[in-house]
Amino acid sequence: MAKRVRQALNDQVAELQAPGLMVLLYAPPAASDLRDGKSYATFFPDGHDLVDKLNSGEFAAVGVRWPRADYLLAFSATLDRTVIARASDHVRLGMRVTGNTVCVRGSDDLFCWSDCPHEQRIRVADGLYEVTACMVPSPEHSLVRIFFHFALVAALPDLGYMSVPELFGEASLT
Repeated sequence: MAKRVRQALNDQVAELQAPGLMVLLYAPPAASDLRDGKSYATFFPDGHDLVDKLNSGEFAAVGVRWPRADYLLAFSATLDRTVIARASDHVRLGMRVTGNTVCVRGSDDLFCWSDCPHEQRIRVADGLYEVTACMVPSPEHSLVRIFFHFALVAALPDLGYMSVPELFGEASLT
């Protein structure tokens, strides 16, 4: 019997309700210092600690314009050119995945940490990824849509961010 090869990432979706100012992605081992009920500030008091984790690929994070809106996040290993063409914004991130899982959280979770809810876990094969996040403008009163494309790479991209990159969701000029 031939061994079945599991794809690195199938199309998957997660919803976040009112995520705060950022959407965070991480493999659970990267957040091992955070414990239930604790605040991120207790363990990482410097405001640049999250940016350092972003640049090292431990966390991926994007700032969002509408902290109280609900977000629909789509994850894929296949880059959809139609999404890129419609996107109002995109950012490039790097991520180290271990444990075959990526957790999706809002930044408000940093102030009172808890286990990642099951419906906010994405199955991703272990490895290093270049992640492209694209925001597509959506009609009023609907979910804000962000697409995350995971491309397996040999080495994490050298990002050098000074702050968490933002997706503004402005309408495209073209």
